[in-house]
Amino acid sequence: MKANNDLASCPGPSRRGFLKLGVLGVLGLGLDDWLFLRARAAAADVVKARRCILIWLAGGPSHIDTFDPKPTAPADTRGEFKPISTSVPGLSISEVLPRLAAMMNQVTLIRSMTSPESDHARAAHHLLTGYRPSPAIVYPSYGSVAARIRGARGLLPAHAAIPDAPLFATSGYLSSAYDPFAIESDPNSPSFRVRNLTPPDRLTLDRLARRREMVHALDEFAHEAPPSAVSESRDQFAESAFTLLTSPSAQAAFKIGDEKAAIRDRYGRTTVGQSCLLARRLVEAGVSFVTVNDRGAGPLGWDTHAQNFSTLKNTLAPQLDQAVSALLQDLADRRLLDETLVVMMGEFGRTPKINENAGRDHHGRANSIIMAGAGLPAGLVIGRTDPHGDAPAERPFTPADLAAVLFRRLGIDPEMKLESTDGRPIRLVEGAQPPAELT
Repeated sequence: MKANNDLASCPGPSRRGFLKLGVLGVLGLGLDDWLFLRARAAAADVVKARRCILIWLAGGPSHIDTFDPKPTAPADTRGEFKPISTSVPGLSISEVLPRLAAMMNQVTLIRSMTSPESDHARAAHHLLTGYRPSPAIVYPSYGSVAARIRGARGLLPAHAAIPDAPLFATSGYLSSAYDPFAIESDPNSPSFRVRNLTPPDRLTLDRLARRREMVHALDEFAHEAPPSAVSESRDQFAESAFTLLTSPSAQAAFKIGDEKAAIRDRYGRTTVGQSCLLARRLVEAGVSFVTVNDRGAGPLGWDTHAQNFSTLKNTLAPQLDQAVSALLQDLADRRLLDETLVVMMGEFGRTPKINENAGRDHHGRANSIIMAGAGLPAGLVIGRTDPHGDAPAERPFTPADLAAVLFRRLGIDPEMKLESTDGRPIRLVEGAQPPAELT
């Protein structure tokens, strides 16, 4: 594999294409119509993913100390970690990620993600929706769009979050019915129990069914009231909750304790490790989009304003390294990786300059993300940052570009428009120019 294959071949129109153009008049199509149809056909060709797992590194990891080391930079920029070789010739990443270093030939590394946002909330909105935040509207997250367009398959929810949902991983201007089903419990805990999935001890399934019938009867009294987005969302949530509560087959996917001890150990007996394992169980059972919210250890998680290096070395990096490498290998072993898009990112990178507390501060201009599966090129590196890791030096990659790639891999047209609550059509993606290699 090539580490820096930044140029993709771009074949010209085929003879068959010219022949098709010759019959445009017969079909009554203009050139614009034909180009649109050809683009839609090309989009169909890249549809690979039936499901997506998004691993969200809440707080924003240091790109320099993970996937974009700067060994020749001054000491107050390069930090304490050394680069190590990977399975991709010529590519090095930080020594704190040895397992992932061995798997870089299975992923696409983007080193030039860039955003003007460096506030947690604003940057999270930008990275999780593809849109910069606006005071007038909250845009839907990728998972909510997928749930809206693709719907649920079977009895399980279309969109789930483990152990909880990140900020702005929500439905935005869509109905709240497309908010993620949040587990709200640590799958690494011996007392792990999915909130609202198991009836209280005194509530039998017969009593639950009677309560459901009572709710339906009460709803009949309000049949003359016009339906609203809120009432429809409530009804949809109620039906989904009843299905989950009464279906052993649906509940089975959440029973992480059924996994063999060796598998659980492979992922790591940590919150992020068991969250990644539960994500694999859910997508295998039919959930379309799962967000793993890795808030890390301690109150700040990946927001390492202080003690960046000790925190990464001793807790954050080893746990993530074990969990994500196990997830990628497990998906591959189960022949799920080709149809599962895996994305790992945080809301921004961190400053090249190390602060007085041995930490790094918020930095939106440069960030690294990992994408894998779903037919994406393996062992590919997109873009690079300048010698200090301050900003992209080649091929900047924006949140809109990410949105376009993600949606196309999920079989969703980025040009599609959805309606806001006031009936205004809004395009899923605006201003994207994603790399040809990824589309």
